Amino acid sequence: MLTTLCRNAKVRRVRVHDLRHTCASLLPAQGVDARTIMETLGHSTITMTPDTYAHVMQTTLKAAADRMDDALGPDANGDIL
Repeated sequence: MLTTLCRNAKVRRVRVHDLRHTCASLLPAQGVDARTIMETLGHSTITMTPDTYAHVMQTTLKAAADRMDDALGPDANGDIL
């Protein structure tokens, strides 16, 4: 059925697994917590999500580190907080 939908929409064929991977990539980038992602993907344990999609979550961790750097870095006057 997914193949038919892709063909009718004139987009490249994707697998259900590809859609799950896209979901696992987009949700953390949008700030969705791991527990909600686990529930959405139907994983049985919370550790399965980061174990399965650890490479995706690395970009989210980098973004979080950048935000922390912004929060703790120099203020507008150049003073360290």
